[in-house]
Amino acid sequence: MKAISIALPGGHRSATVAREFIGLLTRSWRLADGGGLALLTSELVSNAVLHGGGAVSLTVMLRDDHVRVEINDRSAGMPAPRQPDVDGGFGLGIVDRLARAWGVSALPDGKTVWAEYQLP
Repeated sequence: MKAISIALPGGHRSATVAREFIGLLTRSWRLADGGGLALLTSELVSNAVLHGGGAVSLTVMLRDDHVRVEINDRSAGMPAPRQPDVDGGFGLGIVDRLARAWGVSALPDGKTVWAEYQLP
């Protein structure tokens, strides 16, 4: 298993940095991915920054047939899908469609939102 973690400072650039990071990893690890993993990751990071506030950490683990992405933030609030509208609400729906599984684990000082992306 390969694994790597980075800290993201929060703010509007975090999702972009996460997408670029995933792009570098997919090339480095020679993964065949059409962008789904990057989209999945950026949606998780965007939600964590928007609703968790502040810095987040991103951990990416390569397993036999999938990639596991974990986002840690300092908010105790749990993510909940909402009805999409002009202001957003599409993030967890996108995650649900792209991930083979996803969930949330509470931590003493926040939470981890994780998702598993099936490799082709």
